[in-house]
Amino acid sequence: MAELITQRANELATLALFADCFGADLYGLALLLEPIRLRAGDVLMRQGEQADSFFVIAEGDVAIRHENDDGSITELAVPFGQIVGEIALLRNGTRVATVVATTDVRGWRGGDEAFGELVGLPGVLRNLVRLARQRLAAFITPVPIRLKGAHDLLLRPVLPGDSERTSRGHVEFSAETVYRRFMSVRKPNKALMDYLFQVDYVDHFVWVITDPSSPDPESREDVIADARYIRDPAKPTSAEVAFIVADAYQGHGIGSFLMKALAVAAQEGGVEEFTASVLSENLAMRRIFDSFGASWEREDLGVVMTVIRVPDPQRIRLPKKLIEQIAVSARQVLRAVG
Repeated sequence: MAELITQRANELATLALFADCFGADLYGLALLLEPIRLRAGDVLMRQGEQADSFFVIAEGDVAIRHENDDGSITELAVPFGQIVGEIALLRNGTRVATVVATTDVRGWRGGDEAFGELVGLPGVLRNLVRLARQRLAAFITPVPIRLKGAHDLLLRPVLPGDSERTSRGHVEFSAETVYRRFMSVRKPNKALMDYLFQVDYVDHFVWVITDPSSPDPESREDVIADARYIRDPAKPTSAEVAFIVADAYQGHGIGSFLMKALAVAAQEGGVEEFTASVLSENLAMRRIFDSFGASWEREDLGVVMTVIRVPDPQRIRLPKKLIEQIAVSARQVLRAVG
């Protein structure tokens, strides 16, 4: 028996998910896993059922199939070496998608105890978070928007890679723009950018806007604006708001639009009030908050703060169809990880 478990642990160590692990690290997990085999077409899990296990795919491929609100199906292929079913198990919730074997499959099944062992392994939790967020991309429907004097743009929740596209992309954020957003003359470093884009969509929600009409193919996915709210741990119905718009896109109402989109997402997520700290000289941002009924108080030298109620979506001045599209996009990620 011990030889079989050692062999299983060594095989697990060859998979990409366990790239930072040695076979000896994986012995405890191997003890808790149950071997499985599937034929092409077999269903591994169904959308909506209660999660009680995860699966590591050693050989073969599976497809994740998510039924959208309109009845359409979004499908994502998952090759061997990856894990499925971990998001719902982590949340102790229901499955967000159906998983079907597309070839003959061999792997292992694990429950709560095995999952506890799994997430404690070197580097695994980081890999799990990356995989989960990558899969979200397949289930998100970007919202097309057209603002005054601007190209057709796309609104969507933040996705993996957006930090790199923002910090190294083709869109310019001037020193003044960065200063107004971060209240510092020092450009945010990679660690800060990574933090700002490491979101769970529940306590930290981020909208980004991209420009698909860029003549430069490499810049079509560059983030040209983002807006976020970060929930107050001591008061979950309150969240701090911040946003930034690239220089070439300022003056087109993007900041105002993002505030409205944040309000829609906040209603979906149970946030009732926004707080904001703004440079007192940042009149453009202050005007946006003023339109939501802001009342300013001095917080620090050159900085003012406000607290505003999140408006009811029915009172937001946007077309009803657009508001519903924004709400659907927010629900897609909130349901996936919330």
